[in-house]
Amino acid sequence: MDSLIVSENIISDNLTNALQEWENLLGSEYVSTDNKKRLEAETATYETHAKIPAIIRPGNRQEVQESLKIANRYQTPVYPISTGKNWGYGSRVPSRTGSVLMDLSRLNQILDYNETLAYVTIEAGVTQRQLYDFLQKNGNKLLMSVTGSTPDSSIIGNILERGEAKGPLGDRFNHVCGMEVVLPTGECVHTGFNRFENSQIGAVNRWGVGPYFDGIFTQSNLGIVTKMTFWLTPYPEYFQAFFYSIDQENKLELLIDKLRQLKMAGVIKTTFHINNNYRMLSIQQQYPWQECQEKTPLPPDLLEQLSHQWGGGVWIGEGALYSASPEQGKVERNLIEKALKGIVNKLMFFDENKFKMASKMSPIFKVFTGVEIKDKVDLIYHKNPQRGMITEKVLKMAYWRKKTPPTDRLNLDLDACGMIWCVPAVPFLGNHLRNALNIISSIAQKYGYEPNIGINCVTERNININAAIFYDRLLEGEDQKALNCHDEMLAELINQGYYPYRLSTHSMNSLPAAQDDYSCLIQKIKDSLDPHRILSPGRYEFL
Repeated sequence: MDSLIVSENIISDNLTNALQEWENLLGSEYVSTDNKKRLEAETATYETHAKIPAIIRPGNRQEVQESLKIANRYQTPVYPISTGKNWGYGSRVPSRTGSVLMDLSRLNQILDYNETLAYVTIEAGVTQRQLYDFLQKNGNKLLMSVTGSTPDSSIIGNILERGEAKGPLGDRFNHVCGMEVVLPTGECVHTGFNRFENSQIGAVNRWGVGPYFDGIFTQSNLGIVTKMTFWLTPYPEYFQAFFYSIDQENKLELLIDKLRQLKMAGVIKTTFHINNNYRMLSIQQQYPWQECQEKTPLPPDLLEQLSHQWGGGVWIGEGALYSASPEQGKVERNLIEKALKGIVNKLMFFDENKFKMASKMSPIFKVFTGVEIKDKVDLIYHKNPQRGMITEKVLKMAYWRKKTPPTDRLNLDLDACGMIWCVPAVPFLGNHLRNALNIISSIAQKYGYEPNIGINCVTERNININAAIFYDRLLEGEDQKALNCHDEMLAELINQGYYPYRLSTHSMNSLPAAQDDYSCLIQKIKDSLDPHRILSPGRYEFL
């Protein structure tokens, strides 16, 4: 353990004793009170105030259990993270000050893999990059649903926030089972059929027998999930990526309603995204400071001029077809073309043959579509996230308002990128989507930010909007202005009945009181599982 130099307001005899026992358990190299490391862990993509007295790094489930027993013994709160890449939602920073950070990144084993039944069992610290590399080495026959975040983010961490990804299993939490959970007291439970010693179906059946508990360990502070089984998708016999755009804002509602019908009918089986032109530009480049003479926000006429980089359009969508044969794929493609005719101004499909042809004829392709594909070939098809491919390209949009370019290894916290997500869920209906978008756009513009918006079509009934507030944290006053913008945006969305599907550390107290006894139920569960309230105080704690 490093020399204990911790601010006086969070040092105590209990903490000192707990640190000594953690050092005896884990080894001095895995218990740190180093000022530099703590300050880095206290830094997010927006202003935070929580202080971290120490960081501990258990290496297996048993050490997690013993660490929690120590925390209970000395009534010292702990805040577990997987890899800490929860960018835009709080990163590694605890919800309240004084919590010891429990870093689970050493729990990074891939424990089981079944190609026939398409599943993998992983620990909490396994990253998207690690699993991607593993699947590549094992023949690339199965693919995982991937998020737009860094490849170095934890898979389990995202699932426990009920985050979404791309692909047929993009609603990730609906495709996991067999959790191993360490309770706040240090006890351990296995959910579903994995609670039985000789179970043959723990990795393939979500429900088990009896009460279903998995959900209470997501978006909560009721336990630490140390491993789970994550379902994969067999690589399709025939894959097509497709892209479309509309050039008139008033066509969006009709487009959304047609897409809902296609998804409801099972034609489109994957999750898919639609981005507005501000989002597309931020993915392609940083803010054009010179052209704007150092002024913000971006003028609409300049936005239109720069839209040639993706072929134009005010909303640009993507999707994928997983088909059992080219014949099936052709039928599905025809159904989409028929449904979207007269609504979209561009609709392009790419299978392997078309893509090879387009690559060889990129100059002609540019004339036809207005898109330069030479440097985008892999992302359009071979490295398309709909095929389980990882990329950091989308994440670079967090540097939109920065004046320095992204580094080779992105670190949004330490690069002082300002990024706050506002993520309301809305019905998969064009009129509801329009209502929510109007709120987001008007408030973003009121505060001088571009309405940078993505639409995630996760299920056939629900859309998750992800609106980003991008800024430079190094500019005085920007932190507070961005938080004010976020708070007003979220409050008005809630006022209209559009609640966020996940919360940041900043917004944990933003929801209104429940209209029933929901909070009472949560409190009873928390009191039972965590009598000393040592696990993640303030995190999704609606008491």
